[in-house]
Amino acid sequence: MNASKLAFLVAGAILVSLSGVGSAAPTLYMDAGSFIAGNSVVLLEDFEAVFPKDTALPSFTSNGVTYTGVQAGNPNVLVAAPGYTNFGVPITTSSVLTSNANEEFTMDLSTDPLPVVGFDVYLNGDGVTTRWYGSGDHLLVTVNDSRPAGQYFLGFAMDEPIYSVRWTAVGGQNVNTGIDNVYAGTIPAPGAILVSAIGTGLVGWLRRRKML
Repeated sequence: MNASKLAFLVAGAILVSLSGVGSAAPTLYMDAGSFIAGNSVVLLEDFEAVFPKDTALPSFTSNGVTYTGVQAGNPNVLVAAPGYTNFGVPITTSSVLTSNANEEFTMDLSTDPLPVVGFDVYLNGDGVTTRWYGSGDHLLVTVNDSRPAGQYFLGFAMDEPIYSVRWTAVGGQNVNTGIDNVYAGTIPAPGAILVSAIGTGLVGWLRRRKML
């Protein structure tokens, strides 16, 4: 099935547009728990060790990922320290990747691209668009996220590696948006899932046998 130009609503809040993806449609995750449980991922970045904080930079690289502000000639990407009250939540309790003015930045994963990527998102209720790219700047998915102001999760499991993500906010000059806790990894092979399920079932059967 060619999913090009297919668009659908998720939970009445996120409009997802699939552009030229392969035979298998991407799996969208809006819950960190199910994302982590359903894939083999590691926490790639939580921004706590990134310094300097609260300082706008043209770009910076951490753990193999490069974050770049989009506004030309303007140092624009930064890591905000905990304690801010203008991110759509009462107060931030961890470091957040954001930028000056209306937030727009890219996350370059091309050093080690993987098919599963997800992160916490801070939304302001005005809307954020993320564009997910494969090799050669091939647009895989566009997400228009209009969930209410607050902290949420957004992630995808693709059938090909994700090379970069572009974040574009609306109204970010009024209420900040940003990301935190970037996860990346792979989709478990069907055989691995089956073996795990069989192993779990066997342990349960042995426990029941011991109780008889």
